[in-house]
Amino acid sequence: MTLEQEIIQALEAGQWLDFVSRYNLRDDADEASMRALAIGLHKKGRFDLLAAIDGLDDDGDTFRFYEIQQFYSDALPQLNAEPVAMLKAVRRLVEEGGPNRDGGFIALPFRDWCKGAGRATAIAALLDFKEPRDGWYLRLALEGASTSDPDGALDWALTLIANQAGPPRTAALEALGSLGTTPALAARAITALRHHLEQETDDQSLGIGLYSAIELHGRGEQANPADTSAIVTLAANRGGSEMRGRAMQALWFQWKSATPAILNQLIEIAETIDGDDAVAVDHLDHALYQMISGKHVERAIGIVRKLLSANRGALTVHSFDGFEHQLLTQHRARFETLAVEWFLSGDRALGEAVMALVAKVHGAPMVLRPDLAPFGYGPAELIFLARKAVGYLFSTPVTAASLLMAIMRTGIGDAVKGATELLFDPLLINYSGELGDHLREAAKDTNDPAAQHVQAALQQLENYLERLRAVGRVKALDPSERERMIEWRRRQQEMEEAMKAGEKESIFSLLATKVVLLYGNRSITYVQPFGDEPGPERRIVTEMQSHHHSHEYARMIVVDPHGIDLMLRHFRVERLPT
Repeated sequence: MTLEQEIIQALEAGQWLDFVSRYNLRDDADEASMRALAIGLHKKGRFDLLAAIDGLDDDGDTFRFYEIQQFYSDALPQLNAEPVAMLKAVRRLVEEGGPNRDGGFIALPFRDWCKGAGRATAIAALLDFKEPRDGWYLRLALEGASTSDPDGALDWALTLIANQAGPPRTAALEALGSLGTTPALAARAITALRHHLEQETDDQSLGIGLYSAIELHGRGEQANPADTSAIVTLAANRGGSEMRGRAMQALWFQWKSATPAILNQLIEIAETIDGDDAVAVDHLDHALYQMISGKHVERAIGIVRKLLSANRGALTVHSFDGFEHQLLTQHRARFETLAVEWFLSGDRALGEAVMALVAKVHGAPMVLRPDLAPFGYGPAELIFLARKAVGYLFSTPVTAASLLMAIMRTGIGDAVKGATELLFDPLLINYSGELGDHLREAAKDTNDPAAQHVQAALQQLENYLERLRAVGRVKALDPSERERMIEWRRRQQEMEEAMKAGEKESIFSLLATKVVLLYGNRSITYVQPFGDEPGPERRIVTEMQSHHHSHEYARMIVVDPHGIDLMLRHFRVERLPT
């Protein structure tokens, strides 16, 4: 049986969708040939490929749906069909796809189908906007019409914006940004849009209008910057959260194509977003990622600094995970000086941001080596920096110590003395293990001006430990059995909570199912053959492995938890003397 005969047989038996969904699993599959034969049968009028979509049902099989949608997305622009039938089929595919299976995958093929003469206006005439996606279909029809008649499509969109409130206006505003296919068309569209928005007060319309104006401005090679700037200004003055979300979307997608003045306007809007505006924050993070990945590192840092300071508690540096990733991986030297600047600012939000960024780095402790000489700081500023470093980075002692060593390298007497004292107490007194080992290695570097001061702090530690050992064991200070159990339970709960928090952020929770083994040291899984694959089920044995890690508790957390906590809080909140 030839492939064409197989296609005809499937269509006649009402099994076309099953045939499409399984075809690519065959060893002899030739998708392009199969699609061409099916389209040929449709064009000859022997079968209606769109009518077959009526049999599409939600059986939960995502792979089946993907294969069907993939076929129709490739075939749709080539099918001759009445607008009623086409709209019905596209609606069915979108409805079946839903939010979790990307029903919008069919959007571009439908837009391309609308390029045909009279098709876009015919589709628009069928829309009554009672269905939630009717505005989206109108937008696609406008974009399709623009391919064959750019001026006519733009006039149509501007007429809808001026005269049709509700979904038609929204759809036309959404489509407008892609209708300026030449600088002249873009400039004309921006001028008309400005006249409309001067009377607009709706937040959504202002937001969409702002984005469309900037998109037209970019597509038209920075067309009509004066009216574009005016649109951004009036939208910023009247708009709310929807406008800010769209502005951040424009900053994300269009920041390279906008003039410097318009880019400054978008950045000014970025600096006003609220911490609880999740959409705007997410769009801004994408924009910041691009900015810090290029030549606009300082602008990105400035935006984040201002937002963190204004939204302490509502925003953290982790809200901008793309930004922080690039800062830590591509701009480590700049992060070192940034940590100094943010600590010296005395702003708690910025200090907490440095602490969070340091904690984000896993593996070997982060060692900071900023050159403080160019800053020109005096003793008061350097001692203030040392106290901030200890206050915020106490739980990452190697990193805190590295900043103290940077202060020692300045050679400024009072600052060196203060940094050495803090290196001993509280850092070495609390973390004589890992930090002590790290500093003993650092003290061997005779070319490092900080080495002698590190050695002095280590000698203080040895003297301190000798005095402790001289006392011997004081049994009266031993915790009781009850106190031991309470502490053991507290640490167990702490580890359980850390494990749960880690599981929530782990990608493995998306890739695998959690299984609890009651006994044994291995698991056995049986895997069924995939699709039409022949053969018995496979037996997979997974041997259990062990892993471990160590953690050093600060001494004073056990001996004097309230005292050490009060000292660190004081370091974090104090202000630089004036």
